Amino acid sequence: MSGVPRLSTQDITDTSVALVWTPPPVQYETYYITFTSQKESDQQITVQVEGSLTTYTQTGLAAGQDYRVSIVGEIDGRRGGESTAEFMTLISGPTDLKVVKMSSSSAVVQWEPTVGEIDRYRLTITPNDGAGRSQEMTIPADQNSAQIQQLEAGRLYDILLVAEKGASRSAPETTQVVPGPEPPSNIVFSKVTDNSVTVSWTKPKSNVSGFKVTYTHAEDGEPVSVSLDSKDSTVGLSKLSPGSSYEVTVISTLGLDESDPVKDFVMTLPDPPTHLRAVNVTDSTALLLWRPALAAVDKYSIVYGAGTACRPPPASPPLAVSTTFVCSLVCDLNKHEPHQCSSPGSGKVGEGPQDLQASNVTPRTATLSWKPPSKPVGNYRLNFRLYLRQEVIVDGSLTQYNLTRLHPGSTYTLQLQAEEGGQYTSAISTEFTTGTLRYPFPTDCSQELLNGIMTSGEAEIFPQGRHGTPVTVSCDMETDGGGWTVFQRRKDGSENFFRRWNEYIEGFGDVNGEFWLGLASIHNLTAMSRMSLRVDLRDGDESVFAQYSMFEVAKRNYKLTVGGYSGTAGDSLSYHNNRIFSTKDRDLAPFITRCAMSYRGGWWYKNCHEANLNGLYGVNTKHQGVIWTTWKGKDFSVPFTEMKMRPAAFRPPSRG
Repeated sequence: MSGVPRLSTQDITDTSVALVWTPPPVQYETYYITFTSQKESDQQITVQVEGSLTTYTQTGLAAGQDYRVSIVGEIDGRRGGESTAEFMTLISGPTDLKVVKMSSSSAVVQWEPTVGEIDRYRLTITPNDGAGRSQEMTIPADQNSAQIQQLEAGRLYDILLVAEKGASRSAPETTQVVPGPEPPSNIVFSKVTDNSVTVSWTKPKSNVSGFKVTYTHAEDGEPVSVSLDSKDSTVGLSKLSPGSSYEVTVISTLGLDESDPVKDFVMTLPDPPTHLRAVNVTDSTALLLWRPALAAVDKYSIVYGAGTACRPPPASPPLAVSTTFVCSLVCDLNKHEPHQCSSPGSGKVGEGPQDLQASNVTPRTATLSWKPPSKPVGNYRLNFRLYLRQEVIVDGSLTQYNLTRLHPGSTYTLQLQAEEGGQYTSAISTEFTTGTLRYPFPTDCSQELLNGIMTSGEAEIFPQGRHGTPVTVSCDMETDGGGWTVFQRRKDGSENFFRRWNEYIEGFGDVNGEFWLGLASIHNLTAMSRMSLRVDLRDGDESVFAQYSMFEVAKRNYKLTVGGYSGTAGDSLSYHNNRIFSTKDRDLAPFITRCAMSYRGGWWYKNCHEANLNGLYGVNTKHQGVIWTTWKGKDFSVPFTEMKMRPAAFRPPSRG
């Protein structure tokens, strides 16, 4: 018996195909249709349909696969001839294409990657009005974002994205973008003082809804912004630091959209020294003391005299930067012997310490030293103040104390007293100013690296700014240029990672050993800017890594977003993309298995894991260990792991 004539395929998608055939001369009772993957020949799908049909649609096929389909009719237990056809399903396309950032001449788009293997993405950008050229960009298959340049402000563009494999293309994903408003121009500075400046600019020709002026101290790097109405083209900036360089940027706004910035630098004038006073006055000398200018200055000039009856020096000598100067006074008062001046002293209870000095002053530390009294004392009371008064009790046998965690670029006033019989002696004092840093309150380890800290180790960061709670972290300043904030480490099994939900939020362990930084801190870090993730794995002398260009942990249920893999360890983490965090006492999305309980950790479990870096240390059975499947499989517990992040746009500085 003959097979069906003219078997053909129609309406092919990435997961389905429609078969159409012409009825044969014989009216079969049943057709047997078999789909065979050309890539995996042992993978077959066979279906049985009624003999009266002439069409059939098959779903559930794999994307981007070559298939062979055969159809055989049967009547009275006898089968006819076989008819065949071949086809290829479309490759799976990207989804959720959206614009995530925009300026007046550029836009950043992002999408959910395809499921299955592809060669590349192709992005096409076309003016919606049909005038002008289209742009076309080829994007590597492991990326899920792209920056589009050379756009015109206020013009509507159509954006089309497809995935490609060989000559095959996926169904397109589309969106539109209107680049932000036209930027202002010609920044001009005027009325510059030691703590203020007036900024002016030229408005753009097109309509805008307002302007935003942002000024940033060149050393502490904390930007301050001022929003203005569209009618404004000038603004005064106040409360600036004397003798400091500021970067000033001005952007146009149109609704929620922002233009490219126009920027320039301005230097404030130095401030005058203050609190000038004379001490140790004799008939011929005096010691001058003053509080130095906040700004860095080259020299001080002193002009002195005693009225018309005194002889001023022939020239006022320049001084090196200092807070002390000894000057001789030559003064005849009413042509009589010189007048002797004195300054009042202060009494004290018992003999106290002497010569309090600060040395080895860095931006964050200083060493205090003093000469002890001749008689032993019980202890010392050290008071120091920046914004709030702090007190430290120091053992009476010490003559030195190290201050740590100071604020960079800040002036500290300190007082020291000795305790004697339940009473304290009068205080001696000193003052010092800590050095400056480019980022005095670094938000992560990348800013600490830019501060010049090149050695890996413990650091204090401020993810929520200078007024937020500081976080103690471990910084990796060596791997791939450094600047990585480490948030997980396994190395010896000393820390228990089978913990409760609240412990995983707060964090646990020692940042110098095994630890988990805490979901709250991890979220705060990834909320600052787009982060990249690096996972380092080691087994003896063998080491591999996995790096992801996109890494984010959301506030709600600490859901993981990860993508853009590269590296040598294989991609075991993308399987967990879009999963919420689970622990033994909190699993909001359980599958058949309660993953956190079964695999003894806290993780972004799915069903259940391809990676499980918070599993049981050293356990090589039942998939319960520290797992990275694509490297060592599910029955090998990785001895060393580190998870770390840094801003995706960060470029480490070169090292000499």
